[in-house]
Amino acid sequence: MQLYVKPKRKVSLNMTSLIDVLFILIIFFTVSSTFLEQPGIELKLPEAKSAQGHTVQKVIIYVDKDKNIFLNDNLVTFSNLVSEIKKFDKTQKNKSILLKADEGVTHGQVIRIMDLLRQQGIYKIVISTTKTNG
Repeated sequence: MQLYVKPKRKVSLNMTSLIDVLFILIIFFTVSSTFLEQPGIELKLPEAKSAQGHTVQKVIIYVDKDKNIFLNDNLVTFSNLVSEIKKFDKTQKNKSILLKADEGVTHGQVIRIMDLLRQQGIYKIVISTTKTNG
């Protein structure tokens, strides 16, 4: 008497759909990571019709609406701003600084910072604005 023996089925895993999902995840993370711009200091920049794009500077000074001064991501005071800038002075060749001040900051505060930078020999100060729609 001979019993019918089913041949064993070969188990296989279809890799096509897994590879598709993997590529979609890679594309998603690649595209979403390029939108990281700058730190989360909330500023409302003043508008100007003649605003132009600029390259990203290594040294950025932020002045928020509460008159807090940030050098890149670090909170600094007006009195120790010079010593903090001197740390960047050695690594930067062209001695340029990007100044981003909230539109609520007084003109005098911005001028005091610009004067302090000029006393340190930094004459290339880029003031950041946003372009108006009109």
